[in-house]
Amino acid sequence: MICLTNDKFIDKKKKTPGLRKSKAKPKEMAKNINSVSITILLFVLLVASTEILKSEAQTFCFECGPVPFLGTNADCFNCCKTKYGSPPVVSGVVEGSEKHCHCYC
Repeated sequence: MICLTNDKFIDKKKKTPGLRKSKAKPKEMAKNINSVSITILLFVLLVASTEILKSEAQTFCFECGPVPFLGTNADCFNCCKTKYGSPPVVSGVVEGSEKHCHCYC
């Protein structure tokens, strides 16, 4: 008798070595798959809730004005636009403990 299993012919009369069976039982495999699925789901929820992968489209370009900068973010942005121009600069933010005016492109 010849059987077709996973694209290989096995002759049972000649007792040709067949394919090895998995030692894992179906219930154990289901538990492993469930564990992996739950782990991936928790990781995705963690990333989504903490915005770990969120990329900043703006990058720091220049500093503007005196230190410490005593104005607001709007004043900082106006300083950046006046000094460096509007196309490269998209925002200005007063940041840091020393209150620097940072321009972002």
